[in-house]
Amino acid sequence: MQYIVSVDIGTTTIRACLYGKSCNKLKVAEEKVDIEISGQDEWELRVEIAPEKLLEQFIRVVQSVLKDVSAEDSVAMALCCQRNSFVFWKKSTGKPLHKIVCWNDARARKSCEDWNGSVFIKMLNAGGSFLHFFTRMPRFMAAKNLKFLSAMVTHRALVTLETIPGHKALINDNDLGFGCLETWLINRISVSDNYLADASNISSTGLYDPYINGYNNVIIKILGFPTSILAPICDSISSKELCFIKESFFGRKIPISAILADQQSALYGSGGWDLHDVKISLGTGTFVDMNTGNKPHASMNGLYPLVGWRMNNTPVYIAEGNDHDTAVLLKWAGEIGLFENVQDTSDMAFAVKSTNGLLFVPAFGGLQTPINDGLACCSFMGLRPDTKKVHMVRAILESIVYRVYQIYQTMMDEVKPTKTSKIRICGGVAHNDFVCQSISDMLNCEIERVTDGGLVACRGVALLAGVQLGLWKEADLPNMISIESVFKPNADSRRVLVKTFPLWLQAVKRSTKFY
Repeated sequence: MQYIVSVDIGTTTIRACLYGKSCNKLKVAEEKVDIEISGQDEWELRVEIAPEKLLEQFIRVVQSVLKDVSAEDSVAMALCCQRNSFVFWKKSTGKPLHKIVCWNDARARKSCEDWNGSVFIKMLNAGGSFLHFFTRMPRFMAAKNLKFLSAMVTHRALVTLETIPGHKALINDNDLGFGCLETWLINRISVSDNYLADASNISSTGLYDPYINGYNNVIIKILGFPTSILAPICDSISSKELCFIKESFFGRKIPISAILADQQSALYGSGGWDLHDVKISLGTGTFVDMNTGNKPHASMNGLYPLVGWRMNNTPVYIAEGNDHDTAVLLKWAGEIGLFENVQDTSDMAFAVKSTNGLLFVPAFGGLQTPINDGLACCSFMGLRPDTKKVHMVRAILESIVYRVYQIYQTMMDEVKPTKTSKIRICGGVAHNDFVCQSISDMLNCEIERVTDGGLVACRGVALLAGVQLGLWKEADLPNMISIESVFKPNADSRRVLVKTFPLWLQAVKRSTKFY
């Protein structure tokens, strides 16, 4: 029998799912990722993971789901990872040279601010504007709006590289490995020490140019990034296995058949294969992704043109908007005593007709698309003597809804889809009925919640691996997606949300440029 073990290395959880021949879920194992946070202020925030510990967790969760699989059965692996978390290592020993630097680490925030205020960026923006005016080419629009972000890999990697003793000698000796999680992990566990970077993962790093389907050598050279350490970009799946895992890890030589970044995998696992399909993920952060087909979208307001997946060197592109703070808001709210069980928050929000004038700005990590202000602060506004915990909980949940609405509306305004697309929602916070219903109300669209939404990224890359293995065809995929619930707009609750939205925008304005 053929099995697929799908591993999702997320920001807060690492999990392995075992799937059967029809992509039926057989077993799940997961562990919490140990995130190390340090730093004295917003400009020096360090968010890191111990790489050897993460590798041990990877081995344990895979071993757990495989322990009852017969040696005679075939097993392939599908891998999806959190994006933009990276590490440098010594190739000759495989030893990491520092802790994994996570995507929300802020060590390069000042470097990004300095570059964005530099004469060079202003000239690049002006040149892009000039060329776009005459050519109307999307690539020049991207140059017109280029800004470096701390969430990108480029500046965090350069800042980290300077702290590694002897890094120049390692580069000269071709002994310095560098990559995001899929590159590091595959180099560490594969039979041939494969050195590769998946297209969907590399596309969000700031090192990739979607308009040429390859590394952005212009930006790389301007920044002084060492090109010799960059891994070759590979397809998400190919006609044969991408690599094999050493037998010493799991007692068998397992092929890796598919690799995707986590949000792209969630889009695939939600059934977002058609042009202008939309997936909303509500997990650690909020991610809204739209399938844009064979064309990368150039945005004026912070949408990112990324590779969804790539086959035969041909990408399917997506436009993505995001917000860093979603599940973390509820974790914090629980820790300060606003509720005892996060599962109660939906009923708490439904129990009151409004927030009683209270507004919440969800900006622990700044505000992303389309506001794009890394210096915004989190805030409650409109507190009154009669404000209750239920009002505070509802205000927090409404802020998640409003951020989704802002991102979605930006997509509608910029991409201008020509047909009504399916909109599907997944992720841990998507279990909250109030949030899902309110998103449906604000978007004034039907929202479909995917079954097992917390596992949709695991399932997405497993579905892709099954295509590579010949277990099913792409034409079979629509019948393999299950919808748990459908939320339809409610006119009465929509009126309340729409009425509050302009006031919330005022609160956002007062919270921007705070630090």
